[in-house]
Amino acid sequence: MLSAIVETTYNLFDQLHTRRLRRFYATKSFDAVIDVGSHKGEFINLVVAGRTPIYSFEPQSAVRDELKRNTADKNVIEYFDCAVSDRVGTVDFYLNSLSSTSSIKAPASGSPWIRFKTALLGGTLIKGKTTVAVQTLDTALANRIPAGARILLKIDVEGAEGEVLRGARNLFATHDITAVQIEQASYRIYSGSELDPVRILAEYGYDVEARFLFPLLNFSDIVFCKRQP
Repeated sequence: MLSAIVETTYNLFDQLHTRRLRRFYATKSFDAVIDVGSHKGEFINLVVAGRTPIYSFEPQSAVRDELKRNTADKNVIEYFDCAVSDRVGTVDFYLNSLSSTSSIKAPASGSPWIRFKTALLGGTLIKGKTTVAVQTLDTALANRIPAGARILLKIDVEGAEGEVLRGARNLFATHDITAVQIEQASYRIYSGSELDPVRILAEYGYDVEARFLFPLLNFSDIVFCKRQP
């Protein structure tokens, strides 16, 4: 019950945050959207315009039906029921009591934010662990999107953004990825090493265009655009 109340409250803040993103993207045009970490379709519904083709990735079976219902009137070309990383196979997936923050990364138990979040959720942060299929974007989207399409790549995978980018090297080399949106936590919240997505995007030739700080101050959505020659 407590986790449901927290998630409902969190989702209200998320709607406010996403509306800011929608205003930003209203001035831009894309031929396709790749949504890695679709959750229940919040980004697709509030940001993606009209009949823009969408490729959706979401590994959580618990939210998959709701994702499909919520985006039924959108032009989703395919729902990929898998996690995304820099390798192909299977991976452990940590089911968070706040489903929008489930991840292939285990939480860092010593993080002050994780301790606060655990207390807020009644003492239980991780409610289970499962095994899910994992793909790279290079593998999953090979020959799926026309090479000339202007693409928006949105990645919200709770700490594994760097791995997603590493697994999309060929996609970046062969397609016009016009903009990339990633989520960056304000604190260290995951255990183990993390690839730096900002550094990887700099290697790929992208600079920061805009930052949107979430109302609870725990993360920012950062939009990158191609560096001009």
